[in-house]
Amino acid sequence: GEKTQKNVQDAIEFKLKNQGSRLFAQIEPYAKQVTEKLKKAFPNEKMELTGEFLRELEVINKLEFVTTVSQTELIDFLILESFEIVSELANEVIFSSPESVQFQFHLVDHDVFEERHFATSSSVEFLQRSLEIRNKDESQTRIHLKIPNFLREDPSIFERDFSSAVITVQDIRGIIHCHSDWSDGSSSIPELAEACIQKGLEYLVMSDHSKTAFYAKGLSEERVLAQQEFIDELNKKYAPFKIFKSIESDILNDGSLDYSNEILSRFDLVIASVHSNLKMTEQKAMARLIAAIENPYTTILGHMTGRLLLSRKGYPIDHKKIIDACAANKVVIELNAHPRRLDMDWRWIPYALDKGVIISIDPDAHYISGFEDLRFGVMAARKGGLTKESNLSSFSAIEFETYLSHLHKH
Repeated sequence: GEKTQKNVQDAIEFKLKNQGSRLFAQIEPYAKQVTEKLKKAFPNEKMELTGEFLRELEVINKLEFVTTVSQTELIDFLILESFEIVSELANEVIFSSPESVQFQFHLVDHDVFEERHFATSSSVEFLQRSLEIRNKDESQTRIHLKIPNFLREDPSIFERDFSSAVITVQDIRGIIHCHSDWSDGSSSIPELAEACIQKGLEYLVMSDHSKTAFYAKGLSEERVLAQQEFIDELNKKYAPFKIFKSIESDILNDGSLDYSNEILSRFDLVIASVHSNLKMTEQKAMARLIAAIENPYTTILGHMTGRLLLSRKGYPIDHKKIIDACAANKVVIELNAHPRRLDMDWRWIPYALDKGVIISIDPDAHYISGFEDLRFGVMAARKGGLTKESNLSSFSAIEFETYLSHLHKH
């Protein structure tokens, strides 16, 4: 049918548009390996990564380096490594690697290395604003050079306090949003709890899939009650570590959640997420999300746009209206740390913080090693200037429990 044809066409176009791009998480080990090789080959020259990778963007289109290596030496070395020249200018060479990754080398003299490195590791808008400020006041130059790479993105940083401590992985105190083998996760709840305890974390928010997600063994009402009884037993065993009872409840087409209020009221908190019928107009998506946000049982809005980086665009929404609704209804917005999601988009964090909305960096882990994804969530969150005070998963177990008891939404 015409609709299906259109969907297929859109998917192909999206895929083609992103060809050659990689997720930060995918390309990071390769980037480090190539950097090591280059530094080893030219031990007496400067060679540093720059560009999108250094700014820790979620999607990397090319790897860039600033180097003092001469053009001839660089070309000779990389051709032996099976790289192909794409273009060659006086101070710049672009190559394609055997893995089809694009490399751009900025060739500079030693005396301008630091300034050029700053320029190439800044977004165009950020650099422009920095130069305007520095032209008026030269004393700002050293200060600007010290701005962390990950903040060299949005020029509004110059109006904010870029010295305030942004969030780190060490600030995370608990795992929120985790799936066990009760639904589509691969580990048992005791295994997940013990992995948290081993990491020195204080709590685990168990949020398996809800009943509408039948494809993910979503929990029927009976299984919800059985799981909650099991968690009560485990909490006696693991105290003072605590497992909170939660669910990732599907937001249905009309914006309602997929359990009765009687069942929803039994959870310590509810994460509400869209998993089905993702092809929506903005109007439809907004009506559906706002209804879920206004539900008195919704604590956290899960992966806000449903996007999958490099493979699915996600449904269109009016970010400001969603954030405003979350502010009005005291709903936390998840920053889903899975490197393919990183949803909400970090670019909206400053607006959310201005509105007093709490963000929650959650791994959406389906296995224990998924806890490691928190690092990518933190990397995205700090680009938006998130601090630990505004991140729910940085609350201690006592602060978290107090926060939940003060919601009084139902």
